[in-house]
Amino acid sequence: MHVQPVHTVSWDTPVSRMASLCPSPWLPLLIPAPTVQLLLLVLLLVPAHPQGLSWMQGDHSLGGGSSGEEDPLSEEDLPSEEDPPGEAEPPGEADPPEINSKSGDDSLKLEDLPTPEAPRNTQGPHRDKKGGDHIHWRYGGSPSWPQVAPACAGRFQSPVDIRPELTSFCRALPPLELLGFELQPRPELSLRNNGHTLQLSLPPGLTMTLGPGQEYRALQLHLHWGGSDRPGSEHTVNGHRFPAEIHVVHLSTAFSEFREALGRPGGLAVLAAFLQEGPEENGAYEQLLSHLEEIADEDSEIGVPGLDVSALLPSDLSRYFRYEGSLTTPPCAQGVIWTVFNQTVKLSAKQLHTLSDSLWGSRDSRLQLNFRATQPLNGRVIEASFPTAVDGSPEPVHLNSCLAAGDILALVFGLLFAATSIAFLVQMRRQHRHRSGTKEGISYSPAEMAETGA
Repeated sequence: MHVQPVHTVSWDTPVSRMASLCPSPWLPLLIPAPTVQLLLLVLLLVPAHPQGLSWMQGDHSLGGGSSGEEDPLSEEDLPSEEDPPGEAEPPGEADPPEINSKSGDDSLKLEDLPTPEAPRNTQGPHRDKKGGDHIHWRYGGSPSWPQVAPACAGRFQSPVDIRPELTSFCRALPPLELLGFELQPRPELSLRNNGHTLQLSLPPGLTMTLGPGQEYRALQLHLHWGGSDRPGSEHTVNGHRFPAEIHVVHLSTAFSEFREALGRPGGLAVLAAFLQEGPEENGAYEQLLSHLEEIADEDSEIGVPGLDVSALLPSDLSRYFRYEGSLTTPPCAQGVIWTVFNQTVKLSAKQLHTLSDSLWGSRDSRLQLNFRATQPLNGRVIEASFPTAVDGSPEPVHLNSCLAAGDILALVFGLLFAATSIAFLVQMRRQHRHRSGTKEGISYSPAEMAETGA
């Protein structure tokens, strides 16, 4: 994901911290002790997952509503093993199944997606008009990104490989809400070849809500792609890369400036969708791709009529993967909330070729393979807004659908604390009864006066 510094208009919005959609793992330790005891006793006496029946009876498909231009990613259509980077599939293996659409249209086969490898510049006869090394970073080669921006060596970077079977289903993740994304033809928008990507600047007024207290405004969108017969999405699914990927970058309304949000948890949010080959031309994307010849040179820019930005995204905004990562280009700032949609968007083969073969970057090179290699999760859990089990087998029973390692640890400590408190109260009550019983058993008798002889 490439982000250029932008100038934004201050909004009269109260600064508020984003509320987490899933319960805090330390919530049991923050509640007063009697309440903790009562809650945990109830928890031990009721079934572990009161919603288990409705969960198992729900829709387990990975798909969703699909238009003629979009496809859902089905887990059953993806290979179960991740291909080692840099190695081709062993000969003689069965071909991977297709990612099929509901309408029966021809679609791109996973076998047609080459094994991911590090992006590199494709040299060509085009001359860099500016000359020299006026760009401080590039895809492949030197300098290394951590030398340009130390945050690029952080532990929680993006993009990542998504393995649906390992994601955590979180019922608290709601469908996204987009407001004001249907733009009028006027005023025009700025479409630019910045040497790294194709970027469309967005005007004020496009708002997106991730959940309660999580409101963002759109800043810009851009694309990542591959080359001739080579895919170029940034995120991957079970190790497989798609032809291209769109990113819509948003700034939290809790911040007035882009730079203020860099590195702040939840300060930035990105919507991402995979672009896949389909049999028909995508009208929404054609409104952008038809202008690429006019901005073929690096740092060239034109005005294009406004369009429906939501039409560039999948129609189903309710099924997605969510995790916290970073910008995918320097400065690689972390704390970015990523939403990667389960449903893909289809472009024709001609449109994908136009995207990957029309622009020029720096150093006399075509602008191709502008994607970053996937980064390790380092303990992060990718959440899913939908169940990822597709074989009809019962879902595993959890105390909470958003539980992770920290939640389990907090629950164990909470149970131990409650057990200790209960034992202490029982012991105090026994001591109280013992003392009361001892006092009630004592009978008072006046001393007898014995007469003795003088």
